[in-house]
Formats: sequence, structure tokens, C-alpha cells
Amino acid sequence: MARRIRGGGVAALAAALVFGSMTGSALADDAKKDHKEQKRIGESVAEKELYVGKLALFDAKQIALGNLALEKSQDEKVRTFAQKLVDDHKQHLSGLKAWADSKQIEVATIDLNQPASGTGGSGAMQEGYDKKMEGVDKRLNKAITEAEEDLDKLREKDGREFNKDFLSRVADDGKKGQDMVKDGMDKYRTDAAFSELLRRTREGIASNEREAKEMEKSFRR
Repeated sequence: MARRIRGGGVAALAAALVFGSMTGSALADDAKKDHKEQKRIGESVAEKELYVGKLALFDAKQIALGNLALEKSQDEKVRTFAQKLVDDHKQHLSGLKAWADSKQIEVATIDLNQPASGTGGSGAMQEGYDKKMEGVDKRLNKAITEAEEDLDKLREKDGREFNKDFLSRVADDGKKGQDMVKDGMDKYRTDAAFSELLRRTREGIASNEREAKEMEKSFRR
């Protein structure tokens, strides 16, 4: 009897150790999965923040283009279109910021209206965010520099040449902008509010692109 009890105790202890080992392994696996998921969420947030930054930069450049045309062009049709461009993208930017605020996403403040003078959490989720954001500032600054260079080239033009190049730049940017917004519409289609914002933005960009192309023709003759 004693031996059976002892034997049973050993068997029970062995079973407990095996079960405990399995449980510990399962817990470790769960922890790894949770860490991986939290990291993925952090990366996703960073990726969306980068995309929002690109949208803000696009709006900032179109606003700067429109303001530059209002400053330099004497053509009334060009000036009217330039004002519409400024108003449209100020509205887009305002809508983007309102949406971003609701998601606690920071929108970069970018002002391209002046000539270029140079550029200047914790846990697994933060780890994923930080890793994904490595180099983001550098990439955004590179894009800002390219936008500033485009605007500086346009500032050197005057008269008819300025009008033609301004309209050409708006048309070229419009095509790129629509592609960028379409990418976001595809990627974030499960976010109804963001998708609707992007849809309206794309329609506005397409309208301005068409108008710029039509107006540009008159300056080619």
C-alpha cells in the first residue's frame, strides 16, 4: 500500500512537472504571440502616420503653389484657379487634421510658402512603432526638400512662362497625388471615415488636374 502511494506520488509529481512544463511552454508561446501582435500594431500605427505625413506634405505644396501664383501671375484666370487650389487644399488639410486628431495621430506641420533655407511609448507596441519610424523623419525631410526645390525653380519664372510652368506643375502633381490617395483608399478601406476623406480628396485633385491641363493648353500657343 505504502509503495503504491509512494509510486502514485512520484507518478503524480512527474505528471505535474510535465504539465507544468507544458503550461510554461504554452504561456511562453502566448507571450511571444502577444509581443509579436503588439509589435505589429505599433508598426501599423507608424506606417499610417507616415502616410498621413505624405498627404499633409502634398496639401502644403499645392497651397504654396497657389499662393505663389497669386503673388506672381497677372492672368485673372490663373489667379482664380490658384485661389481655388489654395482653398481646396486648405479644406483637405483641415479634414485630414480633424480625422487624425480623432485617431490621436500627429500631423506634421509643413509650410512651403517661403524659399527653402534648409531642413531641419513603451513595450512591444512602442518597439514596433519606433522600428518602423526609423528613418521616417529623414524620408519626409527628403520629400520636403524636393518640394522646396520645385517651388524655388518656379519662383525664378515670370509672365507667360510662369503661368505655363505653374499649371504644368499642378497637373503633374495631380497625377501623382491621385495615385498616392488611391493607394491609401485600397490599404485603409476598412476605415470608413478615412476612406471617405480620401475619396473626396482624390476627386478634388482630379478636378484640379483636369482644369490645369486645359488652361495650360492656352499658354502653349
